[in-house]
Amino acid sequence: MRFAKAILCMLPLACLVPRIADGRVFRAVGVREGHLNTVGLPWEFAYHTTMNVNGCRNEVQVYSARFHEPVPEQLKSRFEAQGAEVVLRQTADSTFGIAKWPGSEVRILVLSPASQPSQMVFLFYPESGTPAAAPRFPVPGYPGGTAGNTVCDEDTHTYCTTIETRDSATQVHSFYAGMLAGEGWTPVIPPGRSGAQEGMAIFRKRERICCVLAKDRSHGLSRVTLLVKDSGL
Repeated sequence: MRFAKAILCMLPLACLVPRIADGRVFRAVGVREGHLNTVGLPWEFAYHTTMNVNGCRNEVQVYSARFHEPVPEQLKSRFEAQGAEVVLRQTADSTFGIAKWPGSEVRILVLSPASQPSQMVFLFYPESGTPAAAPRFPVPGYPGGTAGNTVCDEDTHTYCTTIETRDSATQVHSFYAGMLAGEGWTPVIPPGRSGAQEGMAIFRKRERICCVLAKDRSHGLSRVTLLVKDSGL
């Protein structure tokens, strides 16, 4: 359950990498153009779905890999062998980036928290020719905040968005506690840090849960992540 929440909260990271220049394309035999050739990679296919990322429909393929596998290096090597230009950024427990060919691209997210025995690899393929639509979200954004990325999976009723604000995490949690209560949500877990309201708060409304994650950052902006999903997923 914790790992699933982490995946959903971190999905927007796959959309944060800047666009890069075009490069030549080399097509691998038996592989769709603009898709990773996974033949020979020691990964297991997990599942396939579609999601709306910032209003654009994406095909999403998910793989699992053993924790010791050098997944970022495998991705970079394989995409570059297929003629893509690759930009990857790594943190302590994740890697995100983009592989780009002329006319197509794939967004990359790898989750590798030390507490888990395996890594999760997410590949986001934007569907060409699909017009962008305004992202739908079931709870209001933060007043005066700057919207980041929004990921929606209508099939599973899962929604995740990021917001930046100059208000403190305490102010953010105070706003959502009052606003959600007024819309019929019941608090389940308060933000968990003594002396300040910082961290994740969880609310329930019938069969749905809403997670509000707010954290103060050193440069004066607070990062807010909102996750709404069916509680049974």
